Amino acid sequence: MLINKKIMFNFGMMMGVIISMSSNNWFSVWMGLELSLMCFIPIMSTKDKLNSESCIKYFIIQSLSSSIMMMGVIMMSTKSDDKLMLMLAIMLKLGMPPFHTWALSIIEGMKYYSILIFITLMKMIPFQMLSYINMNLALFTSLGLMVGAISGLNQNSIKKLILYSSIFNMSLIISCIGSYMIWMNYFWLYFISMIMFNSIIMKMEINFINQMMFNNYSNLTKIMCWMSLLSMGGFPPTLTFYSKFLVLKHLNSLNNYIIMVMIIISSLIVMFFYMRMIFLSIMFFSDLPKWLIMIKTKFYSSMVMSLILFTTAFFNLKSF
Repeated sequence: MLINKKIMFNFGMMMGVIISMSSNNWFSVWMGLELSLMCFIPIMSTKDKLNSESCIKYFIIQSLSSSIMMMGVIMMSTKSDDKLMLMLAIMLKLGMPPFHTWALSIIEGMKYYSILIFITLMKMIPFQMLSYINMNLALFTSLGLMVGAISGLNQNSIKKLILYSSIFNMSLIISCIGSYMIWMNYFWLYFISMIMFNSIIMKMEINFINQMMFNNYSNLTKIMCWMSLLSMGGFPPTLTFYSKFLVLKHLNSLNNYIIMVMIIISSLIVMFFYMRMIFLSIMFFSDLPKWLIMIKTKFYSSMVMSLILFTTAFFNLKSF
């Protein structure tokens, strides 16, 4: 019965996203946004006290931002195209700096599946709304790049590291929000990478970076973990590297060199803290040659590896 309820709420959440993404008026977009919100809260809720606190905080913040959003839509219809309040409401809903502290306070109380939905699908509708209002978002992009990259350096919690990485990637999406194909392409490639990363972290059952050094995982699991970390860090020739290349290419066509330089510098910092996780696991990985026996592994693991390799090759060939 519980599984049926989870399926129902997941279906309702996806329906909300589809309604908003296919709508041509603000009311329908807002209705789909609220439907996905009301279906996501039961998905993220458990009997844990910390999780209950996270659900309440999330509901309050999202309700507040939705109210401000409706005020912004009303102001747009009555005043001379005043989009500032609507834009601030969307940034609050996304958890972009300087409105990101509420996301930090709830992330530790969430399960990894809820985190995956929280940083991907629940951000899709606000991104769509940002593409409608067509405002200069360079300030939020710069803040997000700096906060997402620098704040992740001193994190030991994997959940908070995922959140700061999400802030960094949201900044990249916002920097190219004027091009629908590029930001949508980046979003889905990031979503695929996050699915792989989350599945490995859940399999390893770890919550902190220093747990990576324990050598009680299978060889295949560690190799899969390295691949997912390389993809999340944006190392060539992974999916996220290709998507960053498209973003830089778009910014170059707009002569936006300052944001380009900031993206390159912050990307190097993000690569560093993902490499730190890889080094921690490699240092204590004493049975490296045994990876050759991974033929006897589960089908889904091989499928994910093949997906990453062949999808990357396809997109790289297509771009050239």
